[in-house]
Amino acid sequence: MKHPGALIGLALACWPAVALRADVTIRYQTDFKPAAALQPLIEQFMKTAQSTNTGSAIRMKGNKAYVDSGNWIEIIDFVKQDVTLISPEHKTFATFPLSQLTDKLASAMPQTSPEQTEAAAKALASIKMTSDSKVTGHTEVIHGVQAEERELEISMTVPMPASMPQPAGPSMKLVMHIWTAKPDEALRNPAIRELTGYNQWQKYVMNPMGMLDKLGAKMPGITDTVRPMFEQLFKDQSVILRTHTDLYMPMLATFAKQMAGKGQPLAIDPDAPLIQMNQEVAELSSDPVDGSLFEIPKEYTAAPADDLIRDMIKAQSAAPAAAKLPDSPTTQ
Repeated sequence: MKHPGALIGLALACWPAVALRADVTIRYQTDFKPAAALQPLIEQFMKTAQSTNTGSAIRMKGNKAYVDSGNWIEIIDFVKQDVTLISPEHKTFATFPLSQLTDKLASAMPQTSPEQTEAAAKALASIKMTSDSKVTGHTEVIHGVQAEERELEISMTVPMPASMPQPAGPSMKLVMHIWTAKPDEALRNPAIRELTGYNQWQKYVMNPMGMLDKLGAKMPGITDTVRPMFEQLFKDQSVILRTHTDLYMPMLATFAKQMAGKGQPLAIDPDAPLIQMNQEVAELSSDPVDGSLFEIPKEYTAAPADDLIRDMIKAQSAAPAAAKLPDSPTTQ
C-alpha cells in the first residue's frame, strides 16, 4: 500500500484542473492582547484596531476562489489565471492576469528618495536576525481536524545608542505557535483537501518568495532581513488552523527602565510578552457556496489596476498595525 503522503501528492498534482471539487469556506478571527503597562497608552489604538479587525476568509467554488481580507477582496479564476481585485470602500474593481500581480504590487510601493533608501538599507544591515522552527509533538483537534503544532522563533538584535545599555539577549523576539492540519486530513476532509491544494497552487504559481524579492528591490536590505521569517512561514504548506504569537521587546523594557530614572515610569517586564496575538479558524465547512458571491456587484465600476492597488496599499499603511496581523489567507 502506498504511503498516505504519496496519495495526497498524487491527488494534489491534479489541482486545480479537476472540474468537480468540493465547495469550501474557511474563516479566521484574530485578536490581540497588549501588556498591562501598555493598555492605558494605546486605548484609542485598541478601539480602532478592534473596529477594523473584521477577520479574513476564503470561499471556493468550482475553479474560483473568493478571498476576503477585510478592506479588499480578491476573486481568483484558476482556469483563466486572472485575479479581480475589489475595493468595497470605493466600489471599484480591476481584473488582470495573475502573472502581473507581483509587478503591480512592487510598482505601487511608496517611493523614497535615494538618501532615505540608503539610510534604511544601512539601518537594516545593522540588524542581526536568527530564526528556528521545530515540530513540538503536540496535537489537538480543531474544528474536527487533527492538527499538529510547530513553533517558530525569530530573534532580532538591534544596536542600541551608546547612551543606553544593550539588552543581554535579543532586542526583539517573536514566538509563534502554528497549528496546521495533519497531512492525512487532506484525504479525509474535503475542505482541508481543497485548501491544501490551494496552498500548493499559491506556492508554485504566485511564488511568495519571488514576490518578496521583487518587493525588496524597492527597499534594499529588507529582503535579507525578513527572508528567514518568510522561509519558515512558507515552509509548511498545510492548512493553518490556529496561531498564537508572543512578541517580546526587551529593548523597550530597557528604554522604559531608563525613562523611569527620569521620572517617567513605565513598568515593562522584559521576560513577558509585550503583545499576544491569536488567530483561529472560526468556520470550516464544505457547505454549498453561493455562486453570486463571485460576481462583481452591478453598482461597482472598473478602475485602473495600478490606481486601485495604490489606494489599497495606502489604506493598509494607514490602518493600525493590529489590523494588519498576518491573517490573510492568501499568505498562509
